[in-house]
Amino acid sequence: MAKQISWSPDAKRDYLLIVDYLNAHWSQREVLNFIDRTEEILDLIADNPLLFVSSEKKPGVHRCVIVSQVSMFYRVQHETIELLRFWDNRMDPTKLDY
Repeated sequence: MAKQISWSPDAKRDYLLIVDYLNAHWSQREVLNFIDRTEEILDLIADNPLLFVSSEKKPGVHRCVIVSQVSMFYRVQHETIELLRFWDNRMDPTKLDY
């Protein structure tokens, strides 16, 4: 049975900022590709939460590359998957907090 997806406030903010940036600087096609790819990944982890590798920084937190520039971090809690952050992979990883 698929697990429910829960978005943290940070994950919501990060995601919307990325979509806004794509809207401002890239084509509509790129925006839709990012949104579609994110939805595909969410469907995958809802069915198989341990599909992606655990983070080196925090055990129990998984990292998934959405596109080469953006990763998503999440954790599994009982019947829920909590999305923690969307992260621009070009940024300083020491500043990542989740």
